[in-house]
Amino acid sequence: MKKTIITILGIVLCFSSVYAQEILKLDPVKKIDILVPEPSDIAHSQDGKSLFVVSDNGYLFETDLEGTLIRKADYKGLDVEAVYVNTSHVYVVEEFTRKIKMFSLPDLILEKTVKIPYYGGRNKGYEGFTYNKAKAVFSLFVEKDPLYVFELDENLEKVNEINLGKLARDISAATYYDHHLWVLSDEDRTIFKLNPNDYSVLAKWEIPVLNAEGLTFGADGNLIIASDALERLYYFNNPENIQR
Repeated sequence: MKKTIITILGIVLCFSSVYAQEILKLDPVKKIDILVPEPSDIAHSQDGKSLFVVSDNGYLFETDLEGTLIRKADYKGLDVEAVYVNTSHVYVVEEFTRKIKMFSLPDLILEKTVKIPYYGGRNKGYEGFTYNKAKAVFSLFVEKDPLYVFELDENLEKVNEINLGKLARDISAATYYDHHLWVLSDEDRTIFKLNPNDYSVLAKWEIPVLNAEGLTFGADGNLIIASDALERLYYFNNPENIQR
């Protein structure tokens, strides 16, 4: 019994230390206005040469690394909130319809549509989507009330769901970088670094960005955040390079 109590106390202290630690504030090194209406998420291309940006208005764009438009997919969705890119496809998530649409690369032709049922509020559905390499699953994040992550297999079929409790007030974007999951909270204006195996919080940083709804890491390891309301990209140095 004594050993059990000590173990439990150790776990509690470990989690307490994460939440008690100082939350550093990141300052952008650059800001760029982009011609994408209400950008709701961004993803870095696998070749490191471009960004894919989705819009609340239902569009999928490709831009250069400075946010200049290259092309727009022949597609009009409904309330698009998340995007993920690998070497062969671009995945786009519609919050209202609960659908994931898969576009081929390099031509951006729609190949597949999958519906992932969820009966939460219309504006409290899917907001983050990425591939979790540590578990070999796609991680699909529900915005809030409650915070959930659904794990999907390679066919986009749900294989698991996890309640994230009070991790944040909301989740507005997600990405996988440097062997970890990273999620963004618009309401908290905070970036969270998560353990990709159990989604526990390892570190967090505050950002001065209004209505932050997209995040990705560039090939140089630095961070890009999209502001929906301001239609702007914010560029930050890698947060892990900042000393606490």
